Amino acid sequence: MNSGFGVLAVIALALAQAPVRPPAVDFKGRLYRAVFVNGPDTLSSGDLAPVAEPVRERLSLFLRRRVNFVSQYESAPKDLIAAEADAKRRAIERAIVSLIDGEGIGQRAVAFVSAAPILYEWQGDPKGPLAESAYAEHVLELEPSTPLAPFLYLFIAQRQRAAAEAAERTENAAIVQAAQAKAKTFLQKARGVPDPIFGLIADDLEKVPFVYVRKKADTP
Repeated sequence: MNSGFGVLAVIALALAQAPVRPPAVDFKGRLYRAVFVNGPDTLSSGDLAPVAEPVRERLSLFLRRRVNFVSQYESAPKDLIAAEADAKRRAIERAIVSLIDGEGIGQRAVAFVSAAPILYEWQGDPKGPLAESAYAEHVLELEPSTPLAPFLYLFIAQRQRAAAEAAERTENAAIVQAAQAKAKTFLQKARGVPDPIFGLIADDLEKVPFVYVRKKADTP
């Protein structure tokens, strides 16, 4: 195991002696974006000043691992669409290994992103995020105690919310209702993880105005 695991163990011990839920901090979507979005306005060390220890160090460890991430996913895309899908796979891989430490986590991350039906673009159709969510749910059904579980709770919630937003746009009320309910269920599962970073991400995800389809009310 690498040295990060030792640091995480020390943080976990400190957290076990701290309140189960840290005080609420509004990361304004930056923590969510650091996990799920490639682009600017993601969490940085400057956002951690209001956060008390040991949670601040836990978030700092996540940021350090994110910066130092080196992908183990190998591919030879044949066209631009395949290359863009691979970029999304590597972003998911980065999120997993930045958040979770332990023996073989890199290989598990690669196995997940290699097998998951990751599309380069959902094209406004809820079927894309629903398929990705369904695969993650299948992984959990096969191995409920998988080390990936805390991340998969968030992944499923995010994909379900994306599906709900896409279905809302096409006025498919049945999908909207089912996807919103499942997103809520898995956000609660993430909040139940002993490592508080997953609850913080769940809170931040829930607060962002949209994850895929901008609502008309949010459009400038």
